[in-house]
Amino acid sequence: MKKNGNGIGCKMKKRYDNRFGIGEKKRKDAVWEEICLYFRHFLKGGGKNIACIVDVAAGYCGFINHIPCNCRKYALDVNPDVKKYAGKGVNALVGKVEYLGRHFGEGTVSLFFMSNLLEHLTKDSISHLLELEYRLLEKGGQVWILTPNIRYVGGKYWDFYDHITPVTEKAIIEEAKLAGYEIKTCIPRFLPFTTKSSFPQSRWIVRLYLRLMPLSGKIFGEQSFLILLKP
Repeated sequence: MKKNGNGIGCKMKKRYDNRFGIGEKKRKDAVWEEICLYFRHFLKGGGKNIACIVDVAAGYCGFINHIPCNCRKYALDVNPDVKKYAGKGVNALVGKVEYLGRHFGEGTVSLFFMSNLLEHLTKDSISHLLELEYRLLEKGGQVWILTPNIRYVGGKYWDFYDHITPVTEKAIIEEAKLAGYEIKTCIPRFLPFTTKSSFPQSRWIVRLYLRLMPLSGKIFGEQSFLILLKP
């Protein structure tokens, strides 16, 4: 395996091409567009005070392509396909999340976004990443985390071979506070576990689901959403 991560990236590309077909990728993109319309309510200053957003382990760039914010946008992923999926105005970076510091200086990032990433990392790697992002964030910057919650997902968590570390929202909060963050938002039950779930994926159903939050989340939510703040 190559030390520069290309070998890991090619293996990940093969795994995710096998996991998600073309039709499912399109459905995922439509779902992300609706989620980002909902997320705009969490943007600091309505997005006007945000200078730089980094989507960490961006995958197919659903979040960074659709988040309604006029700022510098970056999509980082070890999978080289990130260059193909990054939309207009999004700077694609190929590399490991551990090396964020090679791309961004201390105090230069307004918002880090991480979706379905932590479950693929070891506990030590999660701790290191939270600490690294804290250093790279500007004062008042935020980390948004969307992650499966083992408390609600249960055994389905292990249906994906590359899942390593199960977490709950309380575990993330405990580690985040050690790194210096304040907890701005915590929604323990937000979205269903995966786009492969039996929950319908059409755009209008996702829009309705989000309008019915928090009730819909209490019934179907298996992923948690947290916003960590650098004071």
